[in-house]
Amino acid sequence: MLPRWALFDLNGTLLDPSAVGEDALATAVHASMVDTVSGSYRPLPELLRAVLERDGEEHLDQALRRFAAMPPYPDASTALDTLRGAGVRVGVLSNSAKSAAESALSTAGLEVELVVGSDAVEVFKPHPRVYAAGVEATGADPAEVVMVAAHWWDVLGASRAGLRSAWVGRKEQVLMPGVAVDWRGPDLAATAAAVAAG
Repeated sequence: MLPRWALFDLNGTLLDPSAVGEDALATAVHASMVDTVSGSYRPLPELLRAVLERDGEEHLDQALRRFAAMPPYPDASTALDTLRGAGVRVGVLSNSAKSAAESALSTAGLEVELVVGSDAVEVFKPHPRVYAAGVEATGADPAEVVMVAAHWWDVLGASRAGLRSAWVGRKEQVLMPGVAVDWRGPDLAATAAAVAAG
């Protein structure tokens, strides 16, 4: 059965973080998880700024501008079009704030129907409240929504929240043992084609 909605992760799935530094972004994501578990919330750019400052980045504002203007992966537009062509509505569920995600999508030239950011619930993925906010925004049931992400922890979080999951193996290449997904592919285009094929 095709899902009614596909919600894409933004940073590292649709957008390529290599311009800002994947290690810095990964550390900021880890910091966001610590904030969530310990009952705190700071926007992702604030966490990224702290990481870059710690790492001795001299041009913080320039680095943050690069983060806000990450380019799309070459197959991002194709993946969105493939799912739309199959009748699946597409959106973004991001650890970025909604306004930041919308701006990044616009800069990248990507169009989606719906954007939900972590600021809606002031916790970060993989907390179940983020996925619940995404599902609520679609108006669908959790089982009618697929989370498309290039991070094992994101598809695992989505699955545990009742969503279906599609893993993009571009960077990780091997899925973490014990993580079950509904669809998978080596890149966005292949993963979207697998979902579109049901």
